Formats: sequence, structure tokens, C-alpha cells
Amino acid sequence: MLDFESQPFVEIARRLEMRGGHGWIAVLSPPSSRALALDELQTELRSILQVPTRVVPLDTFTFEGLREALQQPNDDAVVLSAGAELTPEKWSRLDIMRSALERIGPVIFWLAPNDVANLTGSAPNIRSLIGASIFIAGPDGGIMTEEERRERLKELVQYFGLSNEEIVRRAESKELPPEPEFVEWLVLLGRGDLV
Repeated sequence: MLDFESQPFVEIARRLEMRGGHGWIAVLSPPSSRALALDELQTELRSILQVPTRVVPLDTFTFEGLREALQQPNDDAVVLSAGAELTPEKWSRLDIMRSALERIGPVIFWLAPNDVANLTGSAPNIRSLIGASIFIAGPDGGIMTEEERRERLKELVQYFGLSNEEIVRRAESKELPPEPEFVEWLVLLGRGDLV
């Protein structure tokens, strides 16, 4: 079963190091302190991979500009930060030009839960390049504690008035809309295979 693992940034960087400093991964950012967590991720990538690391915001680049930015240079670590303006249509266009984005250095997608829904639904080729390498960052960039996970699941149950079992059943029968909260809910239940 495909699942999104909760990993500290140092472990995410080590996984890239084991791949020879190559590959595509996605990291789900914590809901709070997103900028601080991004700084911590960059620090770990620089430290472990021993290459420069830069952030490229996906929502402000033209796709031609993005291709150029990824290729000059093409051997550093690039964190592609998706924002709220990255619509399903933009994800789809990004997916079409996937091969133009391939490079020597690693590509790390920095995503919020709603970005994962758009990635999965609108960019299947990029999703296939990422494969099972989707990780959840806890609030401090580390592993989300079991208590934090239970508390967030409790909040979702109370807010939506649905049980965890009902969410899984609806996702299995394709009745669950790809809303960010539902994607997050499935990930927290360890059912990333249903996203």
C-alpha cells in the first residue's frame, strides 16, 4: 500500500543522498510556520547533499522561465514551492512539460495538502516520477507525533461530522471530493493509496 511517511528533513535529505543526489520527491509542508520549515529543509539539503539549494516558486514563473531556472545550473538542489495560485490547469500544463524539467540535481516539491490533490489529479506524469517519495513534515520539520496526528484527526471528525471509516469508504468508492482537508485526512490515516 502506498503511504506518505512522516520524516524529519535530515532523513529526507539522506534519502536523496542515497540516490546519488538525484530524483524527484514531494514534501507536505506543516500547516503553520511554513516559511521557517522551508528554511530548515534547505539547510538540511545543503548540509547532507553538499550542493547549493534554492527555492523556485512555481506560481510566479512562466513555464519557459521555470525550465531555464531548473537548467541553469542543473546540478544543485531545487525546491519547487507550490502556492495557492497553482491551479489544476497550471499543474496540467506543468505535467505536459515534465521532460523539460528533468535535470541532474534533485527536485523537491514543497506542497500543502491541496497541492497534493492537484498534483495527483492534474499531473499524473509528475506524480509517477515522484512515486512513493511523498513525505509529511511535522510542525517543526520533523516527525509529526502520534498525539498531534490524533488531535488533527479529531478536529477533522468534529468539523465535518464524518468518521475516519466513512472517509476511507467514500475514498474507496470514489465518492470523496479531492478537497485539501480530505487529502490530508487520508494521509493522516495512512491511506495515501486512496489519494
